[in-house]
Amino acid sequence: MKFFLIFFFTFSFTYYFSQDTFKITYYNLLNFPSSQQDRVDTLKKILDYIQPDIFVVNELTSFNGAALIKNNILNSGPSNDFQSALFFDGPDTDNLLFYNQNKFELYSQQQIPTQLRDISEYVLYCKNQIDLANDTSFIFIYSIHLKAGSSSTNEELRRQEAETFKEFLVNNNRNQRLFVGGDFNFYYHTEPGCQEILYGQGLDLIDPINQMGNWHNNSSYINVHTQSTRSATGGYAGGAYGGMDDRFDIIFCSNDVITGSSGLKYVVNSYVSQGQDGSYFNQSINNVNNSQVPQDIARALFYMSDHLPVSLMFSINAPVSSSQTTDKNIQLNFLKSTKQLVLNFRDVQRTKINIYDLTGSCLYQDIFDSQNHIEIQLSFLPKGLYIVDCLLQNERINHKFIVE
Repeated sequence: MKFFLIFFFTFSFTYYFSQDTFKITYYNLLNFPSSQQDRVDTLKKILDYIQPDIFVVNELTSFNGAALIKNNILNSGPSNDFQSALFFDGPDTDNLLFYNQNKFELYSQQQIPTQLRDISEYVLYCKNQIDLANDTSFIFIYSIHLKAGSSSTNEELRRQEAETFKEFLVNNNRNQRLFVGGDFNFYYHTEPGCQEILYGQGLDLIDPINQMGNWHNNSSYINVHTQSTRSATGGYAGGAYGGMDDRFDIIFCSNDVITGSSGLKYVVNSYVSQGQDGSYFNQSINNVNNSQVPQDIARALFYMSDHLPVSLMFSINAPVSSSQTTDKNIQLNFLKSTKQLVLNFRDVQRTKINIYDLTGSCLYQDIFDSQNHIEIQLSFLPKGLYIVDCLLQNERINHKFIVE
């Protein structure tokens, strides 16, 4: 059998770029499905209209709800395009991510416990980037639902949850290709929790549309309000009322997503609060003819939740051909004669090495103490494409390789 191992950081490449564009949507589903399970058709109508590639939710109440979304909504027709992350039944309501498995693969996920609800991390990579000359660019997606309420006590709880999250990012070297979204329950951007999300721990996050301000009951922000879709009590499936007057639902990004410096870039003017055309200040979302979405979609938004879904689009520049270069931190090589993977690091340090296949299964794991030269026997790997994950003391480096 003949083996070829090509790594991005062993060589440097001259790139010729092809661009793919994708949509990510966040939506607070209002206690779905425990409150009015018959909203399945309503959510299907909304998602058929939005057509997200990645769909992230808050206020999911059961595994059954996750199955309904995947099987009865996203995959209700002849196609089986969508897959979901694993459902974790944490304290209070839960999060989940759904993704088009023709375009993305789920690499990993984990829960980040806070005082009230778990924050969920989902790590994806784009399948279009499976190319010998291309290092895997992971996309880090976070689903957050912070403590509700306008009291100073609730503000402090939100700040604590936000601090826990930002500490996780910093401690785990998560600083690029970040999408951080959900229901933050912030009334104004200067409240401590929002400032922590934006600037805490020395890691800045960006509002793609630069609409920071005092959002609550402020008509200056009518185009970005996401809550509440109902103006009076008795709304379908319960929920808050009072009309559209808060921007609780936001998608923040890391700075590289805005500049495009990491190969993943926010598409300018693609950020939208679905159904919000600026005509509903303190009113229901279906009160008058909607100029952003068809009226049947406006009605569906009214009945589905007291929040609006928020979407944005991003592009990925994927290299499709290459020539040679090197990296200063690590050198990797495959020795055909011995079928060994050889890793040379710039510094002597403790290193954890994992090798994954493209389903996310870990095929090899070991820890090496105080070494800068490591040799790993790979004759056990069948033909295929794999990811080497190197967890160092101060950084994490991933490389894709092929055995054929």
